[in-house]
Amino acid sequence: MTYPNEKKLIQDAKRIIAHHNEVSRLKGENFNVFSILNMEHKENGTHSAFLGELLHPKGSHSKGNLFLKLFLEIVGDNTIDLEKASVVLEKHIGKRDDANLLGGRVDIYITDQVNSICIENKIYASDQNVQIQRYCNHNKENNTVYYLTLNGSDASSESKGKLVLDKDYYCLSYKTDIIEWLETCLKESAEEPILRESIKQYIILLKKLTNQLSNKEMENEMHKLVRENYNAAQTISTAISDVELETTKQFADEIAVRLRKELSNSWRVEVDNDLNDPWTGITIANVNWPENIAVKLEGQSKIPWQKSIYGIIATKEKVDRAPLKAALGQHDFFQSGFRESQVWPYNRDILYFNDVNERSKLFNTSQREDLIELVKEKLLELCEVSETLLASLKK
Repeated sequence: MTYPNEKKLIQDAKRIIAHHNEVSRLKGENFNVFSILNMEHKENGTHSAFLGELLHPKGSHSKGNLFLKLFLEIVGDNTIDLEKASVVLEKHIGKRDDANLLGGRVDIYITDQVNSICIENKIYASDQNVQIQRYCNHNKENNTVYYLTLNGSDASSESKGKLVLDKDYYCLSYKTDIIEWLETCLKESAEEPILRESIKQYIILLKKLTNQLSNKEMENEMHKLVRENYNAAQTISTAISDVELETTKQFADEIAVRLRKELSNSWRVEVDNDLNDPWTGITIANVNWPENIAVKLEGQSKIPWQKSIYGIIATKEKVDRAPLKAALGQHDFFQSGFRESQVWPYNRDILYFNDVNERSKLFNTSQREDLIELVKEKLLELCEVSETLLASLKK
């Protein structure tokens, strides 16, 4: 069976993309310092730092409170006195107390010493327990909380509890709000070439992370192509998620095959059958470990389209954490980079398939091979470090 309309659509799209890539190359847009230094996914080290520097009235941009003023106009916030405003990153607002919904560290904190704005910046990290609730209880009568994500997603129920969106807290997105703000900052930086180009590079990075076309002319051309071939575009669109799911399952299966070859018979490696189900992935259990403890790679919540984490899984309701933490905590491997949650005593990020550019690696032979080896080695290292330490807990 042939699909001439679909084939023509793909051919025309390839032509537009090839032209766009050539224009980007000629304009030097492929040289992006954030990408080159592998800083794309670092929430605090890259994104909070860059935004905070622009927002701070005493930032190195030498624009005073202009960028902060433009930001407050974009989000519609008039609570902050610009003449008294300051910005702090990783602001400590008290010892974290989940029981009383208090404390923690705010990614970007804006204050005029009376009123405050708390911005929780989420690129790929998971929500902390009762995080938005804790921030909303800070400076309660004079505080506004914003939850910033790539596409304006809402906070998880574990974070927000019974708080009401657009009443108790507000969502912002990089895709619309932040890019719109940055483009206004860009206009105000026309006479400062280094500042202007730095903001421009960051906008290009954000458009990449939010799957937007960086060239407006190309975007208009692609929209026109879809409008003229709508049925063919729908057919292709419907097939994409199925292909992504199928390819991700093959990817996970191949990782499992390689792990089984390198691990001893005391290990059991299983891949969930349907990665379209939330919280599925690869589970690696050891017969010498206590029950309900395993190494796992898991989607947050679905591997093919969202971020994935890996680590030691041991739900608090089923496992006594104290001896487990005592056993693993003595090893340098677990001293940095890992987070803790109700389900995971140790977890960290590993795959970013919520980024279409990362997901596309599954369809490139060499990049796919590199990714398989990377994940296999990370899981293998975790198994080897943990094997004897956790076996000592089994009674």
